Amino acid sequence: MAIEQLKVQEIVRQAVGKNVDIPEFQREFIWDPEQVKKLAESLYRDYPVGSFLLWDSSKYQEAKTAQGSQASLWIVDGQQRTTALCLLLGQKPYWWADAEKWNKALERYDVMVNLLSSEDDDRLEFSLPNPIRRRDPSWISLRRVLGMENVGGLTSLAREIVRAVSSDPAQREELLDKVHARLLRLWQIRERDIPIIKISHEVEDVAEIFARLNQEGTRVKEADVILALAAVQNPGWVREEYLPFRNQLEDDGWDLDAGIFVRTMTGIGKGRARLIEVPKDFWNSQNLLTVWRAARETILEVLKRLAEVGITSADLLPSTNSLIPLFVLHHRWGGSQGYRFGKALRWFLLANRDGRYSGSAITSLNEDVRTITEAGDFEEAIKNLRNRLKVSLEIAEDEFLNRYDRAGHRFLRLMLYLLVFDRGARDWVDGTRIGYDKTGAGIIAGFEPQWHHIYPRSVLRKANIPDDDIHCLANITVLNERTNVRKLSGKPPSRYIPEFHISEQDLRPHLIPDPFAGAANDEALLKEQWGVERYTDFLIERAKLLAKEANAFLQKLGAS
Repeated sequence: MAIEQLKVQEIVRQAVGKNVDIPEFQREFIWDPEQVKKLAESLYRDYPVGSFLLWDSSKYQEAKTAQGSQASLWIVDGQQRTTALCLLLGQKPYWWADAEKWNKALERYDVMVNLLSSEDDDRLEFSLPNPIRRRDPSWISLRRVLGMENVGGLTSLAREIVRAVSSDPAQREELLDKVHARLLRLWQIRERDIPIIKISHEVEDVAEIFARLNQEGTRVKEADVILALAAVQNPGWVREEYLPFRNQLEDDGWDLDAGIFVRTMTGIGKGRARLIEVPKDFWNSQNLLTVWRAARETILEVLKRLAEVGITSADLLPSTNSLIPLFVLHHRWGGSQGYRFGKALRWFLLANRDGRYSGSAITSLNEDVRTITEAGDFEEAIKNLRNRLKVSLEIAEDEFLNRYDRAGHRFLRLMLYLLVFDRGARDWVDGTRIGYDKTGAGIIAGFEPQWHHIYPRSVLRKANIPDDDIHCLANITVLNERTNVRKLSGKPPSRYIPEFHISEQDLRPHLIPDPFAGAANDEALLKEQWGVERYTDFLIERAKLLAKEANAFLQKLGAS
């Protein structure tokens, strides 16, 4: 095994020049644009991005996609990162055979940088394209910088940017040095050193190494072990109490894993979410049934409150782990003077925006559960929880220009649904209220919103609109049934609005901007206002409206 360093540009050069390839058991490129953006940002900030593992074997010559390769170095761990680097530099790796798909990938994975968003060079803002950023000359495609082989080209690029940003000669002169310095700093990403580990094992060994690096099988979780311990000390409890309750919640749309129940119990009973800090005798028969009943009652109360605002399914939440501190908060302070569920819900939504409990979040969970139980009152608990969040309490309008179908934007998708639900919006096809059954008698248990593209995908693709713009949150609303979504798909809004008798009063609760909603009852105006050529204007106007209403909704919760 040998260890060396290769610069980013050298890794890309080897991928382009047939010096490295990928084994046939490797996956396709599956990263989304957000992951490529984060890699670029990490390289810029000199964060570690992990080592690459290469296999040196002249015997194994069957590439996954490219035929006839004579490469003897194969990427065992680092294919996704290598391909991402090629996208950032705009150079097609040898194993990516389809040039047309590559060109589409270049468009989709176009990372942008705002050269003037911060006074701190270390905190330049990286993001993905949207109509607003494309119109703003302070945003530039990172590929324009990293694709330059010669650093001398940065000077003319800096002048071009400064001319577009300002018409004032004095201000241009002042900005030129700053912009040039930042371009140079970005260009240095090409020079970042990446650790490379080379191995020379037999193919069977390499397959085993790869499997161990990428293992996705089911693993036993800590909460499952604790649950087994509780079952031993409390015969019949799992069968007669725990499983029936868990199954009931699952039938109602709340498919929660054992960790949610177990950590809610330890949070209520001991003020801890880290199970190693909970003594084993906590699970004996003298304690367990009491804390279980308290946890069960609390869970039912909170889920009922969530249903009142439209959250009736675990699938709606960016993180189900976030339920644990909400349950503990409600149990600890729900009966106290000054407790307001609306304020608790606002914090809960912002914690999901922050991603505080996503992934491996035991430290954050434990810290916040302790804060809740040790606070002097509800207001102190909420204040301390809110102070730990690292996100802005305000939602910016361009956030709704992100894609609705990306994991990192699930909070915004949830907010969009909550806004539509809060306004009593109705399904555009059958007229039923969003989140309710057809009788209007009550909220549908486990309701899952059906995401509808207001301007349908096929209509926009025919107009050569990029996929990332097609799937903007600002182009999404909610219907009740998938069949209703299908009835509208493929038809431009100017056609389906009159066909399904969708009125201005039907459009406004879905937060359709005034110029577009107001055209619903005028056939001539409808075709003019809802034409595809107005799509960018629609996105920008609706993103502004969604941000305004989302912030008002959160503010209202905080006051309720």
